[in-house]
Amino acid sequence: SATSGTGNGSMTVTVATGSLTVGPHSGTITLSGGATPVTIPVSFAISAAPVPPAIGASPTSLSFTAQQGAGNPAAQTLSLSNTGGGTLNWSASESTPWLGLSATSGTGNGSMTVTVATGSLTVGPHSGTITLNGGATPVTIPVSFAISAAPAIGASPTSLSFTAQQGGGNPAAQA
Repeated sequence: SATSGTGNGSMTVTVATGSLTVGPHSGTITLSGGATPVTIPVSFAISAAPVPPAIGASPTSLSFTAQQGAGNPAAQTLSLSNTGGGTLNWSASESTPWLGLSATSGTGNGSMTVTVATGSLTVGPHSGTITLNGGATPVTIPVSFAISAAPAIGASPTSLSFTAQQGGGNPAAQA
């Protein structure tokens, strides 16, 4: 802050990162005016920027199947991990009401149970997503849910007719 003066005094020394690279840097400040110049060493260390948290998920997609009217399929587990640095504070949301999550937020590594409910869903394929936030980039987990039709019983012919005479034998069997 000062490059010259008279008598006792003080100065403020500042440093600027500018285009310096990560690592140690050094320089000197030389004070002259007395019988012998005084050299003051200055060191300046630039550290790498901290690595932000990042969300890792396993598995990276989920698939469920169910038969209409037969109940909901078994739940599945989604594991979360911090694949970056720092502390991961995560949140989770689902894109559709038939998806259920046992946890919607947490800190650090964790897991959640994912459930699906057939409810009033129709026969056929259904899709949704789970979105995980908190890392540098959100992670989307696709979820597929296939509902098959309940089995139906068919018969052919749709009716049978037998005739017999009293006291006679039984009529022939029919398929």
